[in-house]
Amino acid sequence: MLDFNDPIIMLMLLPFLITIIGHGLFRYFAGEGLGHTLANSSLTIAFIITLLLFYGFPNFPIRINTDQLLIICLISLCFGFIQDRYPKISFLSPQIHIAMMILVVFWIYSIDAPFPVIRANIFSLAYITIIAIILFLKLEDIQYNALQAPVALFWAAVGLYVVSKGSDIPLSENLMMILIAALGTYLVLNFPSPKFPFGASALYPGYLIILTVAMQMYSVEPSLAFSLLILTAIFYTENIIRLLPSDYATPVIRLVMPGFPIAVAWIFS
Repeated sequence: MLDFNDPIIMLMLLPFLITIIGHGLFRYFAGEGLGHTLANSSLTIAFIITLLLFYGFPNFPIRINTDQLLIICLISLCFGFIQDRYPKISFLSPQIHIAMMILVVFWIYSIDAPFPVIRANIFSLAYITIIAIILFLKLEDIQYNALQAPVALFWAAVGLYVVSKGSDIPLSENLMMILIAALGTYLVLNFPSPKFPFGASALYPGYLIILTVAMQMYSVEPSLAFSLLILTAIFYTENIIRLLPSDYATPVIRLVMPGFPIAVAWIFS
């Protein structure tokens, strides 16, 4: 029997319920076309509400990781919502997206490390920035390829949860449980065929949550660098499958393929 007083249960149940209700409300009030387009923002809203309920409102100036993550989610949600609602706005260019990634990486770094960047951290920060941009551009490339982008983010969240569990980082575990529940609910709502586009309102915050938690985990335990790097293979699952003989490109293979980098990352966590 479920214990609804258990924080772990609520971390999963709240985003599940809020995501479902949000999709219904967007569909009802915004209509079939626009409502379906904007409904993806409900999974980000679910993450934000759950984060607020469990960790409270942010204090200023920002000095705590959860406060920082909340601000990142709010800004990226607004940015993504504008992109979904007005997709032809010219200032939302790829260059702006890349600049956003760079700013987020440096801001996350500044919370837990000295700023300006000391010489010993320059190369690490450069690698992280490059990887963050490459993975973000990859997600944008597959954003509307069936459900590849949300599936990739879902498995990346599962991977970070497994690694944080193995390394005993409770905050990262909790944050990933919230994201897993929200993304999982979105995927269920789109089964067996996509109904709600995975727009920028979910893509930007979803990816930045993954990036923020990964950087926080690295800050807590630098030895996780290899495990975190292995998890990036999840974003290239479809590319890997295309290298296999056509007989192996089955739904089952697509389902279990992300488990391999997750297992390797867990072993080295």
